[in-house]
Amino acid sequence: MKKAIFGFGGFAREVLSYLEEPVEIFVDDAYCEKEAEPISSFDPQQYQLLICVGDPALRKQIVSGLPKETKFFSFVHPTAVVGKDVEIGEGSIICPQAVVTTNVTLGKHNILNLCSTVGHDSIIDDYYTSSPGGKCSGSVSLGEKVYLGTNASIREGIRVCEDVTIGMNAAVVKNIYDAGIYAGVPAKKIR
Repeated sequence: MKKAIFGFGGFAREVLSYLEEPVEIFVDDAYCEKEAEPISSFDPQQYQLLICVGDPALRKQIVSGLPKETKFFSFVHPTAVVGKDVEIGEGSIICPQAVVTTNVTLGKHNILNLCSTVGHDSIIDDYYTSSPGGKCSGSVSLGEKVYLGTNASIREGIRVCEDVTIGMNAAVVKNIYDAGIYAGVPAKKIR
């Protein structure tokens, strides 16, 4: 099967620059340009797909709107360090200089951007996005659709529920049980 990506924004173009093989580019029909095909023309019998969209909720929405038989591939950049016993869910992207240590489970359609880390014994649910420099210490558990801002960090042993955005440079030092947006040091709910 041939490979294709969905998206043509900044992150998608970064991922495209990492891939060594030629890929087709698909986007929403309304945003179709010369370089990209409309997603309505996507044929799941011909292509495996990688969703290159940073927003976790939008990524989930895109996946939900695709044909059920769609197959997804994952991408791990050669400079990333990934432990031998790490499970990587389909459709996940691990960018340059990212580190995933040992006994880690990464769900489906996760993004670990430049220089992100995930420590030992962590469980990361589906549709996680770590912006550049995002750090999860060991034994962290994250729910679905968590967004970790640039250089934000999560202390060891922390649990974060689903639908949480953690702002850039924030430090999560307590469990988060309510969906919302968190910022600051220590991180507090702001919305």
